[in-house]
Amino acid sequence: MSDNYIVSARKYRPSNFRTVIGQSHISETLRNAVISNHIAHAYLFTGPRGVGKTTCARILAKAINCENIGSDGEPCNKCNSCNTFNEQRSLNVYELDAASNNSVDDIRALVDQVRFAPQGGKFKVYIIDEVHMLSANAFNAFLKTLEEPPPYAIFILATTEKNKIIPTILSRCQSFDFKRIQVKDIVDHLKYICNEENIEFEEEALHIIAIKADGALRDALTILDRLVSFSSNQIKYDFVIDNLNIIDYEHFFKLIDYILSKDITQTLLLLDMITQAGFDSINVLTGLSDHFRNLLVARNSETIRLLDIPESFKQRYKAQAEKTDISVILSALNILNQSALTYKDSKNQRLHTELALLKLCYLKDAIQFSPDLKSVDEKKNGLTEHKYKNPVVPTTGLKIPEPVVVSTSPIHTDLNKLREAKELDDSKKDIKNGNDTQNGNAEKEETPVLSNVIDKVAFKEAWADWVDNTLKKTNLNLHLGLKGQNPEIRDDNSADIIFSNDALVDMFIKEKADLAVFLNSKHNISGIVFNTIIKPAGIEENKKYLTSPREKFLAMKESNPEIENLVQKLDLKIE
Repeated sequence: MSDNYIVSARKYRPSNFRTVIGQSHISETLRNAVISNHIAHAYLFTGPRGVGKTTCARILAKAINCENIGSDGEPCNKCNSCNTFNEQRSLNVYELDAASNNSVDDIRALVDQVRFAPQGGKFKVYIIDEVHMLSANAFNAFLKTLEEPPPYAIFILATTEKNKIIPTILSRCQSFDFKRIQVKDIVDHLKYICNEENIEFEEEALHIIAIKADGALRDALTILDRLVSFSSNQIKYDFVIDNLNIIDYEHFFKLIDYILSKDITQTLLLLDMITQAGFDSINVLTGLSDHFRNLLVARNSETIRLLDIPESFKQRYKAQAEKTDISVILSALNILNQSALTYKDSKNQRLHTELALLKLCYLKDAIQFSPDLKSVDEKKNGLTEHKYKNPVVPTTGLKIPEPVVVSTSPIHTDLNKLREAKELDDSKKDIKNGNDTQNGNAEKEETPVLSNVIDKVAFKEAWADWVDNTLKKTNLNLHLGLKGQNPEIRDDNSADIIFSNDALVDMFIKEKADLAVFLNSKHNISGIVFNTIIKPAGIEENKKYLTSPREKFLAMKESNPEIENLVQKLDLKIE
């Protein structure tokens, strides 16, 4: 490395408003202010790290003192003022790091300097970086000067945490919010630097660097310098993936293919290969969530532009999205999101991740829709009951349960009414065709008989076992909502479950697959239709209100006979 080596973040720092990357809404405003000579006495630049706050502050300070300012508001970079600024020896620009100079004495020293007029320029500019680090007393000492400075003094405050600036400071400044730089803008700038420095690169590799930088251009340039130092002026995709410790896109494309084909063996082997490479299981869950999100976006030609990835990968996402059902994508996102939320609480995080992947492998079976059935009431209200099949559980020797139907509508669906409606329609058709059903000239269609008869007593025991033992450990809220319910199994193998709100219904729907497996594997029960009914808890009619102490005591005694023994031991008198 040569003695005069300068890192890219400094060497390619923008020197005028035109070269500022990704902040055109701010650079244009500042340039127009210079052209019209509408310079405020105080500015506040806020935003994430590495997006150009200090750079724009320095360009503004240089522009307002430029002796040959252009008609476009850009500094000339040739006059004496610009040269002294570029050589960092200008006496009209004063920079203060508030992170290390945050006391009242530091601000008083700054205020004392404000009294001196600029030398060889029109303005004296004070740039205070990380201004949120100032103490409360330092802010108060700075207020008066910031509100009414001399006509030649301009303050530019920069911070990454606007919420820590006191309101009295905010009200005295023109505030500019810097945004994270888009991946495309970072990639374009990295291409420019690579071409200038004669660095060989692959565009996919630059995309990975831009994504890793998370909207901070300075971070992207720092990563680029580090990779160039290791790779001898070559930026290749595989090299970037290995050095930045990122899971390759290719792994997720393969993982989706294995999931869609229900290939459990290859799914688990690929997970093992990723973890052996040093990645935590949570990286697989979050990365796979991002991949499914990209598949969702890639399904539509209008939204595919939202993908911040190379064009070659966009086509692969589009091709894989076309063979993936939208219901699979949405359900997979829900499963992965829940798994990521509960990942830290898991005792065996590797197994936790494997279970999530196994659910995804059999997700397609879980969301196959049967033909819609509409009851008479549902037809009037335009509501349709959705049927979901339970997933095939990848356990050797386990019997696959019959479909368990969960009605997401609060309207009760009675299959007997459906049969009656069908019989009525058939009767009308027979009369229209001249058949006299009353005289027995036409045979009446028999109601189909269900082949799977469920033992009602066995179901009650199984239901109580699931609610009191299994559900109490996995979902306490739903356990409390279902506790005390004893649903009856009707002849059509359906049962009503009553809920007090929609939230409990959603919880029940999420637990339905586990319930189906529990009933089938532990109690050999399958083929149940659950009808969810929402009945908000309210005031009961003709309810007797207890007013006197005697009535309250009798009510307590009825629920707990031991109350009377307690009263006798304590020699209490009930009036």
